[in-house]
Amino acid sequence: MRSWQMQFYWLARLFASDPGLKRFEQAGKVILSVMSSVFTMLLLLFIFQGKAVPAAIIAGVLGMMGILTVADDTEKQKKITTLLLPLASITAVTLGSFLSGYGHLVDAVILLVVVLAFYLQKYGARYFSICMVGFMSIYFASLLRLQPAQLPWLFAGILVGITFAFLYNFVFFKTNPEKVLKRSIRSFHTQTNLAFSLILEMIKDPVTKPERIRKLINNVRRLREYARMISGDLSSAEVHKVWPGVSTNQLRLYVFDSEMLTEALTDAIIKLKSSHALEYTELRRLLVWVVESIRNAEVLAEEYETFHLQEAEKALQGIRFALNDLYTEKEQSGEWLYLVQRIETIANHVIEGAFSIQEAMNKKLSGNELREYLLDVNSEAAEQTDEEEDQEDKEDKEDKYNLPRKKALQALVAGAISIVLGYLLTSTHQYWILLTAFIVLLGTESVGRTYIKAFQRSFGTVLGGIAGFGMALAVEGQQALQLICLFASIFLAFYLFQVSYTLMSFFITMMMALMYDLLLGGVTLQLLGARVLDTIIGAGIAFVVSYWLLPVRTKDKVADLSVEYLEDLKNCLNEYMNHLLSGEQTLLDFTNTAFEMDQKLEEMKNHTKQIFRRAGSLDPSGFSKWINTLGAVHYYAKHLVASSNRTLKREQAPEYRLAILHIKDVLQGNIDIITSLLANERNSAAVRGLEKQRKTIEKGPETDGKREHAQIHLLHYLYYIWPINEALLQLAEDLGAARKDLEEEQETKRHSS
Repeated sequence: MRSWQMQFYWLARLFASDPGLKRFEQAGKVILSVMSSVFTMLLLLFIFQGKAVPAAIIAGVLGMMGILTVADDTEKQKKITTLLLPLASITAVTLGSFLSGYGHLVDAVILLVVVLAFYLQKYGARYFSICMVGFMSIYFASLLRLQPAQLPWLFAGILVGITFAFLYNFVFFKTNPEKVLKRSIRSFHTQTNLAFSLILEMIKDPVTKPERIRKLINNVRRLREYARMISGDLSSAEVHKVWPGVSTNQLRLYVFDSEMLTEALTDAIIKLKSSHALEYTELRRLLVWVVESIRNAEVLAEEYETFHLQEAEKALQGIRFALNDLYTEKEQSGEWLYLVQRIETIANHVIEGAFSIQEAMNKKLSGNELREYLLDVNSEAAEQTDEEEDQEDKEDKEDKYNLPRKKALQALVAGAISIVLGYLLTSTHQYWILLTAFIVLLGTESVGRTYIKAFQRSFGTVLGGIAGFGMALAVEGQQALQLICLFASIFLAFYLFQVSYTLMSFFITMMMALMYDLLLGGVTLQLLGARVLDTIIGAGIAFVVSYWLLPVRTKDKVADLSVEYLEDLKNCLNEYMNHLLSGEQTLLDFTNTAFEMDQKLEEMKNHTKQIFRRAGSLDPSGFSKWINTLGAVHYYAKHLVASSNRTLKREQAPEYRLAILHIKDVLQGNIDIITSLLANERNSAAVRGLEKQRKTIEKGPETDGKREHAQIHLLHYLYYIWPINEALLQLAEDLGAARKDLEEEQETKRHSS
């Protein structure tokens, strides 16, 4: 790749790396709130000759917490929660200050706040926010050795911090879902075009370069993440405010098709090159024409020209003619023709979706049409609300009155152990272990997630401690530079939080090292060593307690998610097979379900993520094989619905109808057996293969040595059904199920011998 191409590639990657600029906006609000709070408090202290320097620190802490901890569902609820935070902080600081002289009474208060933070989550996010702020306020009151005489200035610092948090959250940087969606779509287009450019290089270059393939696969994986994020953005934004006339389902379908086109092209081009199909000059020319035309089309631009999509349509027509000619030659062109046909089908979906979006944007709605359109938009919103409520009801039954109680008990035991060990190890920072245990237990449902978070926290703290000590020594005595490094660490910690928890822990530890240097006039290696040791101990306590006390086993959590995933899959496959049988021209749209299934699979991966990626390491339960098998099912299922004709109108021949009905029954039966095994229910039924039905359809009736078009299309529609069932069979056998067709085959062989 040339130098200017490389620079363009990385520049585009940089702009696309933060879809919707969500991370940048969140980290920006945090750092601006912290800086405004600290400097305002320092200015007030200077003007009124105050000496309570900790007030500036508590102002910065509350400015940060007011942004990060508020997570209510609506903006109105968030505002109320934010306004309640000063009361919680003032109460906590006052208690921490006055109870510091009464032995371990303050320890009991801290432990109570920690337990309540977990337990009260079942009543809403507000109570967690209040308890979290209360805990951090007592923690810093203890860390800074606050005295009652300092309280007035501390109260002022609390009010200043929350005021700036409120202003940056709801006034200066008010959340605008439509603006976020528009940015996310822009990032998605940029990432898509990067993938298309790499695909074009692969098509044009006769040499297959492994490095280019790896880069392309990574780009497609990242694009999949962007599409999933956009699906979430669509649930909170009103699409018609950004692109008038365009519906939510219309945009979701376009994003899904664009993502699937890049995936299909990536896999197909690799296989086409290995089978030497791209040696056909005309096929290579048509593929380049299609990809370039779609890449250059700016579908959602305000000033849009249809030239590129029209060019893509012409290229697709050329591919159709080429396919028709090649299909007339019986078995001569090999299986790669089906790869080209899937590219043609999915590219056609993208082009049709792009044209429909542009038509909707350009259409001038009359009064009645506008009312009908808004009714459709409202019905979409109501449908989404019903789905969200159903999901929330499901979560309520499973988790809200179960998991919070478990986490509260775990926090009680882990907190008590942490406080005792804290006093045994030191008398100056006895709550460091408790802080780490508290944070590691937050947001970790299963033992596996707790283990991963504990490791990441410890590893990031070790690296951050080393880097922070070096940074503190490098900028020692230069207060301006120290402040710049301190604020930069805060910004990077929260900007990279969703990218890597290890990096977040790294920069948080750097921030602590610089803060200690500012407060204590110098940071020692012993102090940072104690910080690292306490972090490792706290993380270890959190993991051991989560493993020993009322554990949510990773295997059980993944099994529950797998059952939910397979239920969605069964519904999709049933509807798909009914679509093939009906022959009616009805729209087949699984995009919303596909994104939900994608999210469930990603959650499964997060619960089973391995820290070391060597084969078999830290994987005693075979999670890798389990997740990889479901990943294969998901891949085939997405391509099944993406490469099908969504407005099918074709009657199937009687022999095909019987085969399709049997395929439907087999798929449903196999999924039911797997879900019962995952739920630890006894099931003596055997899973079944589809070899017989596949042979029936592939053989089919022949006329003059040529395949019928009905058979060709049916083979195309069922292409991914076979690997889906094979993957399901593999999963069922791994779970202990028997396979009926293999038993019958072995029995036949025994009788014949």
